[in-house]
Amino acid sequence: MDSTLDEVSLEITELSTLDSDAAVVPLDSDGVVTGWNDGARRLTGYDEGAILGSHYRTLFPPAARDSGRPNQLLERAQTDGTVEDNGWRIGAEERRLWARDIVATIGADGTIGDPIDAETDLRGYVWFVRDRTEEHERQRELREEKAFAENVFEAQPDIVYAFDAEGNYLEWNDRVPAVTGYSESELAEMTPLEFVAPADRERIDEAIQRALEGDEHVTVEADLLTKDGRRIPYEFNSARITDDEGNVLGFTGTGRDISERKARERALREEKAFTESLLEAQPDVLYAYDTEGNLIQWNGRFELAADYDLDDLDDIDPLTFIAPEDHEHISEAIERILEKGERVTAEGRVITEDGRRIPYEFNSARITDDEGNVLGYTGVGRDISERKARERELKRLERLNAVIRAIDETIVAAETREEIETAIVEEFAAADAYRFAAIGRVEPAARADGHAWDPEIWAGIDEPAADGVLASFVDPPADASGTSPFETRTVQRYRHLSESPIDEWRTDARERGYEAIAVVPIVAADRPTGALVVGADEASAFADREREVLQEFGGTIGHAINAMAVRRLLYMDTVVELEFESSDRGDSCIRMSALTGSTLSVDHVLPLTDEVFVYYLTVTGAAPERIREVARDDEAITESRLIDATDEESYWEIVVRGATITALLAEYGARLQSKTVRDGAGTLTVQVSPDANLRDLNDAVTSAYPETRLVSKRTIDRPVETWSDFRQRVESALTEKQRLALEAAYHGGYFEWPTRNSDAGEIADRLGIARQTFHQHLRVALAKLLSAYFRADE
Repeated sequence: MDSTLDEVSLEITELSTLDSDAAVVPLDSDGVVTGWNDGARRLTGYDEGAILGSHYRTLFPPAARDSGRPNQLLERAQTDGTVEDNGWRIGAEERRLWARDIVATIGADGTIGDPIDAETDLRGYVWFVRDRTEEHERQRELREEKAFAENVFEAQPDIVYAFDAEGNYLEWNDRVPAVTGYSESELAEMTPLEFVAPADRERIDEAIQRALEGDEHVTVEADLLTKDGRRIPYEFNSARITDDEGNVLGFTGTGRDISERKARERALREEKAFTESLLEAQPDVLYAYDTEGNLIQWNGRFELAADYDLDDLDDIDPLTFIAPEDHEHISEAIERILEKGERVTAEGRVITEDGRRIPYEFNSARITDDEGNVLGYTGVGRDISERKARERELKRLERLNAVIRAIDETIVAAETREEIETAIVEEFAAADAYRFAAIGRVEPAARADGHAWDPEIWAGIDEPAADGVLASFVDPPADASGTSPFETRTVQRYRHLSESPIDEWRTDARERGYEAIAVVPIVAADRPTGALVVGADEASAFADREREVLQEFGGTIGHAINAMAVRRLLYMDTVVELEFESSDRGDSCIRMSALTGSTLSVDHVLPLTDEVFVYYLTVTGAAPERIREVARDDEAITESRLIDATDEESYWEIVVRGATITALLAEYGARLQSKTVRDGAGTLTVQVSPDANLRDLNDAVTSAYPETRLVSKRTIDRPVETWSDFRQRVESALTEKQRLALEAAYHGGYFEWPTRNSDAGEIADRLGIARQTFHQHLRVALAKLLSAYFRADE
């Protein structure tokens, strides 16, 4: 054929009108478009003027162009004469269509579809294109449906079967031969009734007829009969199979082994009820979405968690259930699942139909078919409300411990109660976890008269509020749920105050923006002396563990205040000295003196714990054996040791457990100065600071020891001793040899620990004295030094 390429293109274009649904496009030998028909215009959306002169690769997707696919097709066509291809093509305005196309060569002689041996024999190509998008989509949907069905079919732990309308076996899963014991060939020849016990065949036959005649789903129980004659109770769920025109083709269903259920039904009804309750309480939500975001599968917990009706769940976008502020990161998680195949764990708040927000943890992975096509994603959602609450509580505990540590540093260095109280309220008010704090004192006598807590120091809140509404939390009204912390000695908490039924509390909480209050009693040895009130902006504040820490902190404050009072008492220039007389045998020293007829003086009391004290006593008028005998019979005295004895007196160390007057005095910031007991009648000298509440102290002593009375009270000035005075007093007590021994031992490293720099022999040689003489001088010098420090009589 001697016609030109243009003439061939014209002929092809004219012939293409016979099939207007196809695009028939002539190309030159380089693949450039030289003709365009109506089918091509309709198929691609390009007008002739827009496409003529363009390379035919223009209609391929970018990825295909980049891979050289268009040129590869041309090369194969040149080799084979024609080449077929299926794939995406791109029309005008990025319109995508799935095409089935054929590229055929045009030889120099005008023949079409013949292999070309040399490029000089190639005149061009003709490209036939048909739109198969709808067919492609149908096939994709069928593949997806098949993948879902096969996944469900193979995942079934139950037997799955299908029979035609005449009772011929059509299909079954692997569980059928495994359970029944029949081979594949035997199963193919069996009818449905052969699988059940004779007594159940009539019911099974009726169930099959109901399924075939119109019942959507038929459930029936019967004994499955195996090849070896065993009978297994089964539950069969069946439904009929119809074609697109409604013709009944047969029935299909599943069979579930209910042996265990049958065996346990009668004997374990209560356990079943309990188990069902546990299942209903299962916190996990199961869900599955397709790639379009349609909810395709869920369990009952999904409905409960989202609080939606079952009929409302179809076709609801997953973000519908998520709080708006979490949409972005949940969307990103879904994209990572679908696009990258990641297994993703993400947290988000589920918003229920009534607007509640519940924190959930979602663990999800994508669903794919056998060819790797992504069909959607599935996952488990777990309610993590409790975990979040614990995390918040732990965070609050960390912040509370940080506050308490900062306060503890101040308590150690504080010299006045006001310093301790100021540090407490300021640290709490400055902490992020709390809004304000106030502290006040309560006198026991005042409480007996019905007076309330009075704030002394506050921070983060103004004085009227501290003196008004906060006081009502310490002494709550009758219609409030709390009680006074001074009655219970425990921390009282009030939460969700913006919704409180108490008008005053609700109004103030809303105005100041707080939601919770804790009232912490300040207690020392079970004696409340005040209360700390702390406000927080979170309704969940002051959970149980936080309350326990605050409870301990209240005791710490009480003990610190008392300890500070006793410590300050040692350094005061002016103190109040009280003298008591007592014959109360509740005191161990008075009991011992009365039973032995001795005179007993308390030289020193060493507190080991709050309930264990070591007394150092000088006793006259009683033999050591008698003292030891009485101490052994006294339940309060757990140990006794004779330290030294002369003809006239003995020196004792005894350990007393339980309530003692020394411990009682310490609770009120007082100190036992001296105590002498003669024949069971004792005189006690007690020192307290001038600002102490003497009435409370006297009431406490006489209440604990009724046979006791206050006989005198006086204010005394104590001399102030400087360091120079103390040094001079010690030096005046030491001999020259004692001072040299002490000085050489100190500077020579004799007291270094854990390894001495010098031993006793080396120092003795340095002083030119015997080792035993050095030890004697050193012991006497140390005794005099310690006596001066503890102000013992020399």
